[in-house]
Amino acid sequence: MRVNIDEIKDSGLERAWEIPTARLDEALRGDRAGYLAVRPARVEARLERIGRRVRLLANASVELTSPCGRCLAPARTTVPVDFQLSLVPAEEVAEAEGGGHESGEEHSEGSFTPHQVDEETYRGKVIDLDPLVEEQIVLALPAYPVCREGCKGLCPVCGQNQNEQACGCDRHVPDPRWAGLEKFRQS
Repeated sequence: MRVNIDEIKDSGLERAWEIPTARLDEALRGDRAGYLAVRPARVEARLERIGRRVRLLANASVELTSPCGRCLAPARTTVPVDFQLSLVPAEEVAEAEGGGHESGEEHSEGSFTPHQVDEETYRGKVIDLDPLVEEQIVLALPAYPVCREGCKGLCPVCGQNQNEQACGCDRHVPDPRWAGLEKFRQS
């Protein structure tokens, strides 16, 4: 979804669109949990213009599937994403960096101040909202997806899915520091 900042009037601008599953899968590709989109993500956004800055308030809901982090069975997860960002013209940021800092702090590449955490830059008059939403979706992903809260996982000895059937393996791992005393117990 692309928005021209001239379209944003005093009353704001509301947009709703979907991000296709193929695009979501591309954004999720580097994630180690193996997430894949089940259906397109539905996004609703409100844009408010303050001078050349734009305030973006958005929410989305994404339904994903991935292998369970405990038993490897398919796990479905619905990820709600609610965020707001300040979109700042790149020229304004460049002027602020080139003109020195009010606080007298040195600026190094890649660093930012706390008030810049929720800021993104844009160039020209057209803002592409999809990459911003995709980034927020990736940030909202659970690090460890599970198929259900009480998932028992796989047996570390034989690999049996403990949700389907108990295997009976002895999973007690003795502390190797006490292994020398084992001979005394057997005598």
